[in-house]
Amino acid sequence: MALVRALDRGAIAGCALDTTDPEPLPEIHPLRKRDSVILTSHVASYSEESKHALHAGAPPEVRCVLEGVWPETVVNPAVRRNSRAGIR
Repeated sequence: MALVRALDRGAIAGCALDTTDPEPLPEIHPLRKRDSVILTSHVASYSEESKHALHAGAPPEVRCVLEGVWPETVVNPAVRRNSRAGIR
């Protein structure tokens, strides 16, 4: 609601949100009624640039796993201690 208050008092002119909490925002949420708010529902990352970055980054990470080495970009490092994949 801090964002709604900031919009109300003019501290910011508008915003664009790709994720919200809760998600999706309820139909009656005050942010849904504003012309100065853009809600994108997790699509902001879908672009030609992001697809290229994903495809460029994934193969080396897959190669690491196939070679039995943990990738540098493990999102949740806690999985290492419970893994049965034989990755060192």
